[in-house]
Amino acid sequence: MDPVKLSTETVLPMPVTVIGTGDGRVKPLDGVVATTPGAHTPNLLVNIVTPMMAIVVRFINAYLTTLVGLVAAGMTSNIIPATDFGHLVIECAKLSLAGAGLGLMKDCLTIFSGLERKFPLGTGSV
Repeated sequence: MDPVKLSTETVLPMPVTVIGTGDGRVKPLDGVVATTPGAHTPNLLVNIVTPMMAIVVRFINAYLTTLVGLVAAGMTSNIIPATDFGHLVIECAKLSLAGAGLGLMKDCLTIFSGLERKFPLGTGSV
């Protein structure tokens, strides 16, 4: 009977993106590897983005998602009146701003509610 041969593999760090600015005293470091306990769980490679960059990326994502959905709806029906494809894309691009703008307001509300919890005396509530 042959003995079972075991081999070991190194577990590569798993990239994790975090939105952060620090607490004013300590600036979070980009590219730091957070070590996890045990040999069977991957370490975390921390990637930090600023809140403004996160908002811009989310706005562009919401805008393009809405644009593609509206163009698809406009091509398959007469919901959005347009004379040709170029006109349809322009009309859908204008309409997509509303959906992305609503998402922008929601994201700003989320950030400011986090700031209110972080700095309760700034709002006058304790």
